[in-house]
Amino acid sequence: MVARYRRQEALPESGPAIGAELMDGLETVPAHSHDFIEIVLVADGRAWHETRSGGRTVRRGYCAVLRPGEWHSWSHCHDLQVWNVYVGPEVFRHEVGWLRDTEPGSRLITPPLPGRVTERLVHETALARVVHWLGAMPPRHAPAQVDIAARRVGVLSAVLGEIAAAPDLGTTTSQPSTGAHLNPTIAAAIRLLESDVSHPWTVAELAERTHLSTAHLTRLFSHATGMAPITYLARLRAEHVAADLIDGADPISEIGRRYGWADPNYLSRRFRHFFGVSPRVFRNRYSTPRDHPPA
Repeated sequence: MVARYRRQEALPESGPAIGAELMDGLETVPAHSHDFIEIVLVADGRAWHETRSGGRTVRRGYCAVLRPGEWHSWSHCHDLQVWNVYVGPEVFRHEVGWLRDTEPGSRLITPPLPGRVTERLVHETALARVVHWLGAMPPRHAPAQVDIAARRVGVLSAVLGEIAAAPDLGTTTSQPSTGAHLNPTIAAAIRLLESDVSHPWTVAELAERTHLSTAHLTRLFSHATGMAPITYLARLRAEHVAADLIDGADPISEIGRRYGWADPNYLSRRFRHFFGVSPRVFRNRYSTPRDHPPA
């Protein structure tokens, strides 16, 4: 059984869904999942970190972005200090929506390949700035005041800017991508998909809404995100389904219909494409023990 953590265990009770905490002296942490986005940043020490992308020995400056439904674990830890940054997915549509309009930011938040977790290496100067800023993040139970809410957004924006500029592990470039900003039309297309994941979008409708031909839209969208528009939509749907599987007991077929997948067989195929297992296996593995209704 893989443990899972829910929003109410990590995110503030009100205001922007943004939080952070320093985990000092971590030892073995078994595999666990989340129904929110978690960014982990190694501030000191070393450890073995395992995700769906595989395992690797990590040291100071290592960063991973784990989307809802992803899992990871820590072992063989030596003097490990890790900053955990917790973010509700909706924050990337609103409070820091600007990041989605940059190509580095888009690729940071949504890796192009199924089963791949975004991993970056934050170099020393940038790391020092990030650690300093994270130290100013208000605690989870801080009063719900406008200045505290603004500080959460400001800290997250600064931190994400540095991480988005850091290179992917295994690359030699200083930037994760070549373009500074997304084509505004593609940014608008992404917002359309994210605003209504249950809508039966087609490339033709999306092209009409963005005033592009279907071929031009697909080419620009794929260049910017690494995915075709409908694949991007399917990933969003799979993540919504994953979060509901973790955090609820509704029938799997009902959850699928909620996000635009009315056919249970199609739901299972698409979900497996992104998460490697069927929705039923995912629920049994990641949710707490309970009596689930039939799918």
